[in-house]
Amino acid sequence: MKKWIFLLPALVIISLSGRAQSRPGELVKTTNTVNSRSECGMAAANGKLYLIGGGGNAAMPVEIYDPTTATWTKGATAPSVMHHFQPVALGDKIYVLEAFVDNNYPNQTTAANVLCYDTKADSWKKLSGLPVERRRAGAGAAVYNGKLYLAGGIQNGHASGTTNMFDVYDPATDKWTVLANAPHIRDHSMAAVLNDKLYAIGGRNTSIHEPEFSAFYSKVVLEVDEYDFKTGKWSTLQAKLPKGSGGGSAIAAGPFLFYIGGERATDTEPNAPRKDIYYIDPRTYKAFTKASDLNFARNGPGGAVITTVNGNKTNYDIYIAGGAGNNGIALEKSNVTTDEVF
Repeated sequence: MKKWIFLLPALVIISLSGRAQSRPGELVKTTNTVNSRSECGMAAANGKLYLIGGGGNAAMPVEIYDPTTATWTKGATAPSVMHHFQPVALGDKIYVLEAFVDNNYPNQTTAANVLCYDTKADSWKKLSGLPVERRRAGAGAAVYNGKLYLAGGIQNGHASGTTNMFDVYDPATDKWTVLANAPHIRDHSMAAVLNDKLYAIGGRNTSIHEPEFSAFYSKVVLEVDEYDFKTGKWSTLQAKLPKGSGGGSAIAAGPFLFYIGGERATDTEPNAPRKDIYYIDPRTYKAFTKASDLNFARNGPGGAVITTVNGNKTNYDIYIAGGAGNNGIALEKSNVTTDEVF
């Protein structure tokens, strides 16, 4: 019988044969603070967190969090403005496959190059970008077997061009390959890999502008698309997100897929950052479970997980930082511990 324990903001669930209990969670106390940023990204490498990009009029430095000292330090400044992206770590390097590189809302320009940050050298490098006809931002990105995958996104700023495109980048050859489209179009979305499958989750259709331009805030995508790397085929989970959002964060930790935060409007509520946390084990669950909320509502935060193994126990520390909301700077930490490596 598998035993798992996970700590979510404002919630600890200890589950054995379906029994659960809860207690308050934690905000991380750090020795210093970082600049506020939203529509940013965060990745984990070498036991540290790397907070990258964000909307603004100037390129931002990488900010690096060391959990052993609870301290932030500054790294190299990015080559350009970058926002609306999901960074992915592979070894010592962090890749930004796509992004917006200016703030000319609603017609932002998409990145022409993949940008790679070397965590050891503290330096940036430009690599081959997507072909012009497939360039986009606000897509979900994930790594599998040494290659980097990109699903969904929007091509023309916040004006038009929401897609279901799916591409793979091979950093060993610096080349892109087009793959089969996902079942659903989405942007401001995320991706995560679990058990040889990629999940395209969250997001919305920002191309919808009727009856007024910002109508897209309520056009969230509840379906979760699953790509099986073994068969090379897409399907859609039976389970849907209970409430969707654009600009959330997706995290794979242990057997669970988490979807956290983001923004949405409804028929009765204006658009706003959200505190929601949902999770699912895609292998066995037929529906998402609602966990207790984030401490702070966040839209466009960075999310990452640091994994450590001790014997037959695997510990996943989930971190959320940045994002637009009432306290986007604060670093929040969640935890998943399992008695097996998944």
